[in-house]
Amino acid sequence: MKNISENTGIPEWRISRIKEHVFNNEHTLSDGVRRFDPNYDMANAWERLIKGEHVQSDLDLLNHEIFESKFESIFKTNYRTAHDMTESTGRIWNP
Repeated sequence: MKNISENTGIPEWRISRIKEHVFNNEHTLSDGVRRFDPNYDMANAWERLIKGEHVQSDLDLLNHEIFESKFESIFKTNYRTAHDMTESTGRIWNP
């Protein structure tokens, strides 16, 4: 997380929150409460962020995920609601 923070200028605590949200936390999904399925595009973005080879869509991912994480936490909502609200604010990730 330190590398991503240094490479992007985003505080390390925020990167840590994003990592927990994406890779470790369980979410209320349409088929139950569980972690997200592995995502190839997200893994590639994370690797680029670590290496300092990120592109704009990788920064878009971070902005999307931090908002989604906060929304889901504050409003105690399911993933779909948090995701839809995140996108409604213009925080869209297209890998």
